[in-house]
Amino acid sequence: MAIANNIIGQYEVNNSSLTGASSTDRVATDKDTFLKLLVAQLTHQDPLNPVEDKEFIAQLAQFTTVEELQNINSGVKDLNTAYAQQQSINAASLINKMVVAGGDNIALVDAANFTSQDDYPAIYFTLPGQSAEGTFNVYATNSDGSIGSMVYSATMPGYQAGRNAAYWDGRDFNGNAMPNGTYIVNITAKDADGNNLLVTTSSAGVVVGVEMAEDGNHVLYLADGRTVNYSQIDLVMGYAGGSTATDTGSTGTDTADTGSGDTGSTDTESTGTDTADTGSGDTGSTGSG
Repeated sequence: MAIANNIIGQYEVNNSSLTGASSTDRVATDKDTFLKLLVAQLTHQDPLNPVEDKEFIAQLAQFTTVEELQNINSGVKDLNTAYAQQQSINAASLINKMVVAGGDNIALVDAANFTSQDDYPAIYFTLPGQSAEGTFNVYATNSDGSIGSMVYSATMPGYQAGRNAAYWDGRDFNGNAMPNGTYIVNITAKDADGNNLLVTTSSAGVVVGVEMAEDGNHVLYLADGRTVNYSQIDLVMGYAGGSTATDTGSTGTDTADTGSGDTGSTDTESTGTDTADTGSGDTGSTGSG
């Protein structure tokens, strides 16, 4: 097999530049070279000492494997292209839809003219278990996006496990309407034994534009000026106007607080239970099953 070995050696030297080639080109080149080596081996084999059947069959199996790898690579590439196109279509279909995405930011717009909880910005939070108490803190956002000073705080009643929603009336400790902008919300919760519960927050907004990305993680532009990534969305709701979304469910619990001079609204669901508590401001919340 000296001739075949010489061919292999020449191939290794002459194709050292293939290191930086794409995987598809490399597989195709390897397939072609393997076939040439196989033909050269058969052509130059010793008639008195031909290739054994087992060895020849093993080489044919290797050739088939190389060919299948090339086909698989081409199929995966086509799937990735189709997936990226589908992601673009899905992202574009979210325009004018209310989406809830992971994050702790809420946008405040025209708080001085709020007339009901329907106008308040909502923050959604998910609990791993039933809570007995909690706190709702709102902070200003610094110019660099970091958390600033606290502008509002209120106590929260118990909530069921799963997704819940809390609303801020857009006012500070003294009842003054806060200026337009983005604020950071921090929610803490404890169970009946006083143990801290892990709280995951997300916020809602109406999609007004989409910036496509090659990796499929498109950037969605919200009506309130914020942006979220497509991969962050965990809930999509129809949008019928208004500044906030309402998260409802057949086993939800609605609560509304009454603050200094303000009266919270009371929502009713088919099987919900309404309660009220008193805080330093007006913070309504809605839960869903």
